[in-house]
Amino acid sequence: MKLGKSLLLGSAAALVATAGASAADLPSRKAAPVAYVKVCDAYGAGFFYIPGTDTCIKVGGRVRADYSFSAGQDIYSSGTISGVTGVRTNVLSTSNNAQNLYGWEARGRVDLDARTPTAWGTVQTVLALRLARTTGVLEQSGPGLSGSGAGATLEAAYIRFAGFTFGAARDNFSFMPSTFYGAGHWSSFANGAKQLAYTAVLGGGLSVTVAVQDATDTTAGGVTAAGFGVPAGTTYAYNNLPQINGRIDLEQGWGSASVMGAVGRAVGVNPTATYDTDKVTWAIGAGLKVNLPMLAAGDVLWLNAAYADGMTEYTTNWTSFKSSDTRRNVGGFVLNHPSWINTTDILGNAKIETLKSWNLAAVFTHYWTPSIRHSFLATYGQIDGTTSSRALTYGTTGAFGDATVWNVGTQLAWLPVRNFEIGVEVLYARVEQDIRRTNTAIGAFCATVTCVTKEKEGNWTGRMRVERTF
Repeated sequence: MKLGKSLLLGSAAALVATAGASAADLPSRKAAPVAYVKVCDAYGAGFFYIPGTDTCIKVGGRVRADYSFSAGQDIYSSGTISGVTGVRTNVLSTSNNAQNLYGWEARGRVDLDARTPTAWGTVQTVLALRLARTTGVLEQSGPGLSGSGAGATLEAAYIRFAGFTFGAARDNFSFMPSTFYGAGHWSSFANGAKQLAYTAVLGGGLSVTVAVQDATDTTAGGVTAAGFGVPAGTTYAYNNLPQINGRIDLEQGWGSASVMGAVGRAVGVNPTATYDTDKVTWAIGAGLKVNLPMLAAGDVLWLNAAYADGMTEYTTNWTSFKSSDTRRNVGGFVLNHPSWINTTDILGNAKIETLKSWNLAAVFTHYWTPSIRHSFLATYGQIDGTTSSRALTYGTTGAFGDATVWNVGTQLAWLPVRNFEIGVEVLYARVEQDIRRTNTAIGAFCATVTCVTKEKEGNWTGRMRVERTF
């Protein structure tokens, strides 16, 4: 019995051993090694290696919700004509029902930043794509009847290598950031400019940049003065010559300083080339950023100033969609002002008159606590009309009298966590401009056939913004 039991156990053991050996000889399907994402700390936080490459990439973006309110228009004019001083109120007043008084905007942005080391330095590729849906006072249609729109905008798309920048990047005249939700009166183009640029890093925080830019991305362009013998169809040939921008930047522990300049060309030409002329345009500016940690961590003061001859876009920035802030703040006379006027001299020869302009701007930001930010804004700008533009009656093509504008504002934001804020701001803007009118336009107020009045308009606006950057 014991012998039989031993034989049975031995046979079972041999069978198990044989089966085990056979199983070991069978082919197996093992899982492939996992390619874990590896952090790339060579370029700062947020970068990781694209698996299987030596390229580091950072994926980010922003989601923003804006809610805005405009108080409407408050317009009056005053002037002295033939020794008689008078004031007429509500000369240009319109019903609030015909104005945008509130608006919404929902905006999303996707940012990609890829960098690869090479023997000649890092090659960087940047893409920023913005999508938005906008209604009412925040839409580009201005202070008139409500508008609504949706669309995509390429904010940036460039390659940077060995000091060169190729593509659409920040305009090289811009300095002060758009800290406020509503734009201020200084050069600031969210979409940047298409360019070919080179930056030389000289050491000690000093760098110099020279760029050839596409003027269509920033220029206010010119208009043809009505009634001055200029042929119909005279336009600005904006691809006639590229614009040249340059800047010098100094970065230090106390802050930074920059000097910026731009040179372009105004061109007036009609299809038959019977009217053909050009003129050099230019602008110069300076900016200063002062860090104020002695007050609180993150405190900073920004200062900006510029002067332009034929480049109002680099001083007052009130043009087209680049300055919808003017439309919702003051709605006014300086809307879509040009940078130059196509006209003729007394002999009928073609000529271009450039508008002179300048600005001053300041923004101070203070942190009451690490999560409570408070900012203050003050800007002032002036545009001088030309001989021809001042002589034209308001409303005709090319008409533009001397104008000044200023605004002040305050903004308070709560930052519950890093890169997330809920903020509100209030802005007051005022514009004053010399307006030439006929006596039929304002009745007996004109002692002669035409007169010039200084007309003013001011407006309050408020905005709430909820924004998350990631």
